[in-house]
Amino acid sequence: MTLIQLTGKINNRGQLELELPEGLPSGKVHVTLEITPAVDDLTWEERPWTDEELEALLKVEPKTGMEIAAEIQAGMLGDGWSHIKVSGAEWVEEQRRKWQERSKW
Repeated sequence: MTLIQLTGKINNRGQLELELPEGLPSGKVHVTLEITPAVDDLTWEERPWTDEELEALLKVEPKTGMEIAAEIQAGMLGDGWSHIKVSGAEWVEEQRRKWQERSKW
């Protein structure tokens, strides 16, 4: 059995339009249709990312040390690690314990 995937469309007359590659032998075939909804029918969360959106998300704009220090002094980066009231070693051990509990089947 040979499996060939083709992309086509159903026109407004109910006909399936697609182009078959040259050289296919004649014979019986089995057709399965996968209906993909139009982008306009999808909710915002279901819509695929556009190339422009992906490019904007992946664009890196590094800051200098002076810019970061100014943001820290201005309070723009929050309180940092001040909410953690235990030592670094205790915090790491707690995270490991939580991870082990979550990873048990």
